[in-house]
Amino acid sequence: MVNKRIELLDYLRGFALLGIILVNVEGIKLVDLKMPIDGFDAMYASFLSIFIESKFFAIFSTLFGIGFYIFMERAAYKPQNKYLLYIRRLLILYVFGFIHMQLQPGEALNVYAIVGLVLLIFFHLKKEINLIIGILLLIAITILDVKIILVLPYFIIGLAIGQYRLPEKLNQNFNLWRIAWCISAVFALISFILLFSFYSYPNYIVAEKAGVYGETYVQGRILFDHLITLTSPFISLFYVLTIVVITQTKFGFKCLSPLKFYGRLALTNYIFQTLLILFYTQCIFKAEISMTHSLIMCLVIYVIQIFFSVMWFKYFTYGPLEYIWRMGTYLKFIKLKRT
Repeated sequence: MVNKRIELLDYLRGFALLGIILVNVEGIKLVDLKMPIDGFDAMYASFLSIFIESKFFAIFSTLFGIGFYIFMERAAYKPQNKYLLYIRRLLILYVFGFIHMQLQPGEALNVYAIVGLVLLIFFHLKKEINLIIGILLLIAITILDVKIILVLPYFIIGLAIGQYRLPEKLNQNFNLWRIAWCISAVFALISFILLFSFYSYPNYIVAEKAGVYGETYVQGRILFDHLITLTSPFISLFYVLTIVVITQTKFGFKCLSPLKFYGRLALTNYIFQTLLILFYTQCIFKAEISMTHSLIMCLVIYVIQIFFSVMWFKYFTYGPLEYIWRMGTYLKFIKLKRT
């Protein structure tokens, strides 16, 4: 049974949130985001495609699978039926997602709640089988570029990682983790070389300014978008192992500690990212915003939310929405304030 909270998972959740907000701005209702046509705006749009898009979604989805395994392991020792607890947990997540979807149509919580039910099928399978199924599904879906069900293989791989108890073994064989990081760095480098080699401009306006027109641009963009999907697992793995290696040092663990608190409030911060963006764009700056402007806005939100997260855990044991989620799951009062 997994008893102690695995802090690395909080670090990774916090890290994933940093990337998710950058790509979510565009999909939020009422946010008038200006199309990048030149200068830094165009470069930043390309940066998002190469370094951010799909990568942090992959990390967050894999963490969900790991979290599912940990939840089910712990729920087995509760007096209530663990399957009922999990279904109730997903139902509450779906409600959060449905409410959030009114502001952010492309939000992921509804998908997580629905696809999360499928994980029950894989829970009793052997870890080796789940790992093979997850990897094969990931290969097939990325090759076919069926993004709508891409969450499933990441869920299954996350479940397998939990079954192998890898998050609990991080303090063992640190040299092996560094070797794994080096190997992932090679694959990530190859991925970046491919993306830069087949780079396509963020939109037709930028492309035409560079002398790329019509069908040539369309075909190039389709290939580039497909390569983003294909290379994302390798780049995501490199990102994750980088955080793993850094946090295994005392300096790195302390230096990145704000991410731990940010990640412990993952649900709260994820939804409030949208609310803060809407507050800014509808109440403070009521006009079209550029890509550069959106980046600055996100950086400010980082500071606000990380500061809030650190201060919150000085006085409370769970985040606001995490507390509601937990109470609804177990249907009992849980102490919130620290003693």
